[in-house]
Amino acid sequence: MGLYQRSDSRFWWMSYTMNGEQHQESTKTTKELAIKILKQRESEIVLGLFKVGWAGERVTFEELVTEFERSHFAGLSGNTVKGHRVYLGHLKAFFGTRKVSKITTELVEEYRDQRRPQRTKRNPNRTVKGASVNRELECLKCVFDLAVKRKYVPENPAASVKHFNELRERPVRRMLTVEEETRILETAPPYLRVAIILLSQTGGRTYSEGFSLRWDQVDLQNKLIRLDNNVKTEGSTEPIPLSDFACAVLPAWKKESDSSKPYLFPSPKNSDRPISTVKTAWKGVLKRAGVPHFPIYTLRHVFCTRLSQVAPDAVVQRAMRHTRPESKRRYQLGMADQVRQAVERANKRAYGRNRVLRFYDVLPVAKKEEKIAVAK
Repeated sequence: MGLYQRSDSRFWWMSYTMNGEQHQESTKTTKELAIKILKQRESEIVLGLFKVGWAGERVTFEELVTEFERSHFAGLSGNTVKGHRVYLGHLKAFFGTRKVSKITTELVEEYRDQRRPQRTKRNPNRTVKGASVNRELECLKCVFDLAVKRKYVPENPAASVKHFNELRERPVRRMLTVEEETRILETAPPYLRVAIILLSQTGGRTYSEGFSLRWDQVDLQNKLIRLDNNVKTEGSTEPIPLSDFACAVLPAWKKESDSSKPYLFPSPKNSDRPISTVKTAWKGVLKRAGVPHFPIYTLRHVFCTRLSQVAPDAVVQRAMRHTRPESKRRYQLGMADQVRQAVERANKRAYGRNRVLRFYDVLPVAKKEEKIAVAK
């Protein structure tokens, strides 16, 4: 390895040996910077971070996606695979036949910035949400993780790309009152009414543990719901206790519905499959009930909040089937009353019954009497 100058160039060149072959490359800079570049190249070769002729120079993005689907989709659920295919469709439309080695961080950022203002297919008046773009960027990162693992590229260009702030797009988190819940149940169709009660009484996840529930998973004798192993986390395999309220609703629903079908909420198009979505029905119910829109998944938050008011953390963790106890903080809603009551108890303990905190000045008694005498 070494630096030298060529008669036909004003820049310094470096020469290095890799895999028994000698390579020459212009540093495109002065000698001082060329020395630093050469030292960095030496370190990259020693650590195996630099190669001449990366496979990514021959593999296109579409070919990489095909390899990703073949290696990654085997261990995923059907719904997850469906979502990934949607993300990959948008990514292939942008990156297409580009060579993997030519996709840089700047190009990924360009995709992020172009994708965000695009119009949605269902509603041309709306643009793509930042959360949707974030999911696509995460999918892209997984694709390039495979490329790095297979030595197609030295690093992941999507790893350091900044994501959009999703909190700004989410609806305001608030607690559902009993009066609002009653209005929702009164305007909901029977199947959705049963589902709302079941979700608010068990804290189950909307589709994977609620609308996809089978009758053979419901044990009314022992008041339990036994899920299969096809769940989100290991803790989710724990049986879900049923309250007396839920146990009273389910037998009545079983008599009213077609219990010969495997699912509690079968699809109207194919009764041998569970219902796929209730977004439209849910929006209509909230509108008729006069309740501001919120995702139906919030019922899991409502369950956690109500239980946290009467049960210790260990019981809440078991009911939510969380792996970590601190996970419940993301699910608790409307704890303002509890916090206010705690602050009042703290003030009573610190100050007693005397109000020692005032926003106005307090005059001594002598000065007050003197002021009154002058006024007279």
